[in-house]
Amino acid sequence: MLHEVGITVEEVLTLPAFAGAKVIGGRQGLGRVVTNVNVMEVPDILEWIREGDLLLTTGYPIKDDVEAQKALLPRLAAKGLAAVAFKPKRYIDTVPGHMVEAADEHGLPLLELPLEVSFSELISAVLAQIVNRQARFVQLGMAVHRKFMDLIVEGGGLEEIASALADLLKAVVLVEDSLNLRRALAGECWGKGTADLARALLDRPSELLATETFTDSIEGTVLSFQREQVEGDSYRAEVIRVPVTSANEQFGSIKAVKFESSFTVLDLLNLERLCPLISFDIIRHHGLVQVEQKYRTEFLDQLFSTDRPDQERFMARGRTFGWDLSLEYVAAIFDVRPSSRIENIAENERACQLAKAQATTILADFCRRNRLKHILTSHASGILLFLHPEGVEGQDVAAWVDGIIKKARKNIQRWTVTCGIGCPGKGVEGLRKTYREARAALELGRAIFGEGRDVHYEALGVYRLLLGQSDIAEQKRFAAEVVDPLRAYDASRGGELLKTLETYLQTNGNAKRTASLLFTHYNTVLYRLNKIKQLTGLDPYHPDQRLTLQTALRLFRIYGSGELGA
Repeated sequence: MLHEVGITVEEVLTLPAFAGAKVIGGRQGLGRVVTNVNVMEVPDILEWIREGDLLLTTGYPIKDDVEAQKALLPRLAAKGLAAVAFKPKRYIDTVPGHMVEAADEHGLPLLELPLEVSFSELISAVLAQIVNRQARFVQLGMAVHRKFMDLIVEGGGLEEIASALADLLKAVVLVEDSLNLRRALAGECWGKGTADLARALLDRPSELLATETFTDSIEGTVLSFQREQVEGDSYRAEVIRVPVTSANEQFGSIKAVKFESSFTVLDLLNLERLCPLISFDIIRHHGLVQVEQKYRTEFLDQLFSTDRPDQERFMARGRTFGWDLSLEYVAAIFDVRPSSRIENIAENERACQLAKAQATTILADFCRRNRLKHILTSHASGILLFLHPEGVEGQDVAAWVDGIIKKARKNIQRWTVTCGIGCPGKGVEGLRKTYREARAALELGRAIFGEGRDVHYEALGVYRLLLGQSDIAEQKRFAAEVVDPLRAYDASRGGELLKTLETYLQTNGNAKRTASLLFTHYNTVLYRLNKIKQLTGLDPYHPDQRLTLQTALRLFRIYGSGELGA
């Protein structure tokens, strides 16, 4: 990037070595930046020219070729030349008028040098300025890098980083952490006197900003960013957005707005150097959060898995996390998944973990903003949230919890969220009980009602009794004894016994309605019901045996794979 640091043509003319130089054409291009000095010794100079060159020439290679003289400046301008310094009288008496016209047309500064001037003195004078400026850029860059490194090492957070960056850029700055979902706004003193205007400009959609690259002629692209010029009735501003990346992975972005001026090359140079440091802070913060989550999760795992927990000991340990385990809590377990599944298994798992981590951060912020007494952590079973219904009693607790869950959902609606909710429980044992209920509501509710629902443990009805009396293997065996003969029959005969039975149960044992829904004859339904009785030994017409059939089908839906009629 330092290869692009130079001196403008206008500044070149102020150097003592250029005291006798005159601008005879292309005056509108005096702001072009000189980054190198070259000398024209051959007619086909274009092969040795690069952007930013100041070209010195006596005109000797083209002194007798008028066509070459006419073509020279347009071609040099197309190559991005900074300026041409012509020393006439040695081989060409005066600079040709057509060259002056071409310089004006292309905005390429054309300088006339005195005959006595030495090219070596001119080259030395310009290169000395360029080298000095590059050295200053290095010094400034190192100082900025050191300042921000010290800030991060000393524990400065995102707010401190944003504040220091705003002072450095003399701009209003918004630093966004997309990994931990943090935002820090700073530098409003550099705005137009209204924070609302700066925020509005910083929140403009990224699609409105034109993408640019900060390139170096030797190193190539060193920084990709977006920029937009915005004008209002009483202001002019420039907005930029720079992605915060590390190892080709984006962790956030820096947005900044400058009023009545533009971001300089030095600003871009500093941003390019500081982005890796800011990404380091983002990754570090994420690591600290994960460690804290780990300790909280391990504590709760011990609480839930211990057969006879020492309540006093667990309550004492809970206080180290700021939790009062003697209170009444209602457990809610959130299963958060990306709205669309990714085919690649590894990428899908990573997306699921990221969604879970970000949703945990959002829910923590939600609880803080609403001043809820709560316990929150990320857990293998989902995001655990224990809510204390402070000031709410009796039957009002359920309605209060529903209201909180609905509000929380609005903050994490970008994902598919299923939530299991337990009943209120007080103390250590109550906490264990409401957790078990919320977990059962989540797992069974998802299987029975599908994803994306809020399921209360109480809504499980008879399944709370049925599923609590035997282990999973026994439940699966029970379902298989009833369903497998019907599945085997359907598979071998191309039949629809399972579909018929399910429809029959859904219509509360109405065979006529079943026939209508299946678009088949009433007698066909009766035949199938008799066949079901033969294969399972259970009579669909008998209320108790029909309940057994219905329970088996429900259990199969919970533990089986695929549709019942498949």
